[in-house]
Amino acid sequence: MPRFKYRAMDRKGAVTEGFLNAPNLASLTEVLRGQGQMLLSGIVAPEKASAAPGVPAAAAPPHAPMMRAKKVKGHAPTDAEIITFNSQLQLMVRSAVPIVETLQILSTQQTNPAFGAILKDITDAVTAGNSLTAAFGHHPEVFDTVFLSLLEAGERSGTLPHMLERISAHLAFKASIRSRAKSAMIYPAVVMGTAFVVVLGLIVFVLPNFAEVFEQFDAELPPLTVFLLFLSRSIRGYWYAYIALISLVVWRARVWLGDPRHGLMLETVLLGLPIVGPLITSIVLARVCRTLGELLSADIPVVKALDLTEATAGDVIFVRMIAETRRVVTAGMPISIGFTHCDFMPNMVPCIIAGAEKAGRLPEALAFLAGFYEGEIDVALKDFFAMLEPVFVVFLGVTIGGIALAFLVPIFKLGGIVQ
Repeated sequence: MPRFKYRAMDRKGAVTEGFLNAPNLASLTEVLRGQGQMLLSGIVAPEKASAAPGVPAAAAPPHAPMMRAKKVKGHAPTDAEIITFNSQLQLMVRSAVPIVETLQILSTQQTNPAFGAILKDITDAVTAGNSLTAAFGHHPEVFDTVFLSLLEAGERSGTLPHMLERISAHLAFKASIRSRAKSAMIYPAVVMGTAFVVVLGLIVFVLPNFAEVFEQFDAELPPLTVFLLFLSRSIRGYWYAYIALISLVVWRARVWLGDPRHGLMLETVLLGLPIVGPLITSIVLARVCRTLGELLSADIPVVKALDLTEATAGDVIFVRMIAETRRVVTAGMPISIGFTHCDFMPNMVPCIIAGAEKAGRLPEALAFLAGFYEGEIDVALKDFFAMLEPVFVVFLGVTIGGIALAFLVPIFKLGGIVQ
């Protein structure tokens, strides 16, 4: 009987790994389901690996087929492709089309070969006896934990069409937040990139022409001009050293930010800024409230819902707040108490949650808060761009103007010498 190395998620959302004896992946799925766990992936373990002690194993042929998760080749599916697929899946399930036939049809319709291969793998896994959740769980890089949890809730409760509708809302919201975050970064990136290219062009290609004129007259040059001439010569002669230096700085910055303490320090500074802080807070709270509300509406236990929400928060400070909330809830206290453990949490949020908990309408309150902060994102983005425009105008004016003066002042001096 083959021995499997597996990854599974329990009802609290904790991911565990271990070894089990099972005839095939379908039997392994059922064994783990009986233990209250959801199979995420399973592969045949090497012969030396030992099964977890005390775990029952089913009897069956030793060479039963096994489904393996396939790696995504090419470009991963986009948000739009995943949303379209889920909408089609929801429609066909509501139309009572058999799930295997549905997956086969949708896998052949994909214009993205990588996504089509993923859906083909999911189809094969379901055909082999896996649950939908286990089959989709083979590809966590495409289908996140919230997607899988809502799918599992739909399978267990027999409300799969309704849960697919909730998944569509979750995917659309996630894509909207990601699009808004990208839009906030495009404008600064374009302006800074353009300024860098213009300044580099002036220093590398234009300034050397003036350097020859300055050297002919042997005139005393201003310090800024001397510095720019030195910078021009060094870039033209040792450009590879500058590339290496920039690469080193970027690498060190990523290492520095990878330290949780430094990440916490940076996010604390950003959240304290007048316009950037409210923008980040609105994005995170919209994501947290929407995710938690959807999970609770699907009757997923509060602790597991908080675990999954923590994984999607994307901000160290709010992740710690959600972890503290989970600890508070485990101790028997309400969610609203945990939401007060954050200096950047607006007072309105725990107050609304506290009232909703007493009224038994927490999912509705979280949906209201998510909608409110989605609207706040648009307001914060307008303020953000309104602030950036004068900042960039001043920055470009000082930078380009300084370089122009470095050219013109020596020229004026040379004009006086010639006269």
